Amino acid sequence: MKLCQYCIQNILESGEAWEYHHGSHPALQSSCVWETEDGFTGLKKKESCLFCCTMKNDVDALAPHLQKEEHVKAWPVYRWNIRSLSRIRESLEAVVVTFRYVPPEAAADGKVGIDSALPTRTFYLIPEEDLQSLPIVDQIGKSTDPKVNGGHQIRSWVETCDATHEDCMKRRKSTPKAKRFAPTRLLDISGPPQTPIRLIETSKTSVQGPYCSLSHCWGPKPEFIRLLNDNRKRHLSEGVGWHLLPKNFQEAIEVARTLDVGYIWIDSLCIIQDSSADWGHEAGLMHQVYRNSYCNIAIVDAPDSDKGAFRVRDPEEIVPVRYRPKVESAYFGENTWAVLPENLWDRGLLQSSLYARGWVFQAERMLSPRILHFARKQIFWDCPSLSACETLPAGLPPPMDHAAGPDRHWRGRLQEPEDNHEMLAGANDQSMEAFWKTAVEKYTSCNLTKGGDKLIAMWGIAKLVRDAMNVEYGNGLFEENLEDQLAWRVAKCVLTQRPSESKEWKLARNIPSWSWASMDGTIMVADRLSDQVHFKVTDHHTQPLTFDLVGVKRSVRLPLARPSAAPLPVRGVSDSGPELQRRQQEREREDIDMQKEKEFHRSSSPEKIDRSHQPLFHSSSISIQGHVGRGKLEHVDTSGAWRLQIDGVPEGIVEAFPDIRPNLKSAIWEQPFFLVLAAKQVIKPPVFTLVNANKTRSRPSLPTIAEGGDEIEEDFDYAGHGILLKDTGNNRFQRIGAFRFRGASGRAYEQLQRTYRREEIKPSDSYTSERGRKIWLD
Repeated sequence: MKLCQYCIQNILESGEAWEYHHGSHPALQSSCVWETEDGFTGLKKKESCLFCCTMKNDVDALAPHLQKEEHVKAWPVYRWNIRSLSRIRESLEAVVVTFRYVPPEAAADGKVGIDSALPTRTFYLIPEEDLQSLPIVDQIGKSTDPKVNGGHQIRSWVETCDATHEDCMKRRKSTPKAKRFAPTRLLDISGPPQTPIRLIETSKTSVQGPYCSLSHCWGPKPEFIRLLNDNRKRHLSEGVGWHLLPKNFQEAIEVARTLDVGYIWIDSLCIIQDSSADWGHEAGLMHQVYRNSYCNIAIVDAPDSDKGAFRVRDPEEIVPVRYRPKVESAYFGENTWAVLPENLWDRGLLQSSLYARGWVFQAERMLSPRILHFARKQIFWDCPSLSACETLPAGLPPPMDHAAGPDRHWRGRLQEPEDNHEMLAGANDQSMEAFWKTAVEKYTSCNLTKGGDKLIAMWGIAKLVRDAMNVEYGNGLFEENLEDQLAWRVAKCVLTQRPSESKEWKLARNIPSWSWASMDGTIMVADRLSDQVHFKVTDHHTQPLTFDLVGVKRSVRLPLARPSAAPLPVRGVSDSGPELQRRQQEREREDIDMQKEKEFHRSSSPEKIDRSHQPLFHSSSISIQGHVGRGKLEHVDTSGAWRLQIDGVPEGIVEAFPDIRPNLKSAIWEQPFFLVLAAKQVIKPPVFTLVNANKTRSRPSLPTIAEGGDEIEEDFDYAGHGILLKDTGNNRFQRIGAFRFRGASGRAYEQLQRTYRREEIKPSDSYTSERGRKIWLD
């Protein structure tokens, strides 16, 4: 692949900062592919242009109508611009060429004829000398099969990582051989080629050396051989015949042998597939299996088990395009430049069928210390120190590392040995909370075959975060600032039924409504409101919200301190002697109940539990005390936005995020219950007073008398978040959505903190005017 003369002359050598690309589809097509004559053989061969072919492929795939003659007036559909990036610190010098879609002009009748939006495409031109040794066609080879290309590159990556990468394989380097983790079962691949592969149980057979692991797609109807109760003994004694193994397994074994590794772990042959007990035990250890693997082999381009890892390819199509100006120019001087697509990593790897799977997000992308990705056109390498591919064997240049870099960084941090008690995030790192937020968003954007696997497939990462933060975890949330985490929201409200309430086996799951795992689709975890909150809900005993976990002992804590900010006056509350005495008696009664509950859990919980498996609940219900109100849900516009209208609260203050598409004909959705989980005071910006024509001076706003009354107007507003609820009876509620509010005045905030029909709540100890109503969130 090269650059055509049109793109060289009209873009790189034009001297212009921007201009339009081809004016018609035939013109684009003619520049995309052309014939040349080989100078040595005299034979004709086809050449293609990287820029033009990329644009043409997008048009043909996403807007095929633009090929037609009747749409010729829509052209040009792309505009290019070129700019130079200066070298800063460790970054490389680069020239950036960007192609952007040009929307069609409106027709005479005011209507736009074409509504297709084509993606923006960016290319980096980097001096070849800055990229170390770029391969030539002969070095790439015509296949990704190590037997064909010699396997030199994959061995070089592994050997270099072993010898020079201090931040890689920390767990392996810090653990004596005798204490290194071994999966329950492994496949012994040390025998001669194409002979049976024997299953071993590591508790009975000593493991001599490291093991590789495999990530691949099973396919919609997996029919390959699997480990079952009735063939387990045969696989242990006789092994699995080579001819019985699907192509994915055979070629993964060949890769492991190329790396001189004698064992491999393959899920379907190392976990008993018809034993729920074995599957449950092994699924809880999955993070250990991948985290301790010598190298994970990922077959990213095969939608099922029979397509294999290796691909035939044309080396001409994947070697980096090189450009050398005929005369010295301001942008390029006299150097030779490599022309690289910005989305090389995304297009070749992350957009593959394998990476759409939720299980793979945990095991393959985040927990494996090193990964060899076998993609459609080339092999990619990933370790905590380097992300590379066959065409860029020394690593991605910094401008192209935005997708691989964050995953690589956290893969390294998650490899820290267990005896390292320092937080996984360093002083300059993204916080663990921010990492978890990003991880949940990425994970929930992936697909899972079975909804019931939603939590176990994320457990490996959750466990490491739990241990690093030293806080309890349950059903996708952490106890610290639990009131904030409960306010997660669905990115796009498109489902008509909550998956956890479905009877379809692919969707059904026994997960409480307060967990994001009860939903499908991308989830946005709420930010922590602030370190200095004005209000947050408590449990029934005025303690911070907690999970009712098996084996977790709770230390006795003092009741929550009063908010540091001055609380708003609550109407109907008296500070008379009888009222103060009643409140004290109520607190004493709550303290006795709390002590009884703690003693019950202490006596019923085992002294030791296995912390490597997902936590178990005595009850998954969360006890909450807060002000449960009721509002009206309204659709804002066709964009899908919703708001919650509450008496006494100005319109637009409360933004709502339903979990599923609301049915406004149902009372549950027309007038949902709501609960503010946490709120903070936000100081209003100062008032600016004009001093003279050329100068302004800021003046803090002074308290003023509110219009129509004698109350002092505050210098702050209120912001916070909460959840939408449906009442299931007996003070029990289920989550149906989330909301957030900003810019609420003191009066509006007071309405948000009024319990609906509080005078009707029985018995009387289920409600207090100060703390609100005691409920259970299921």
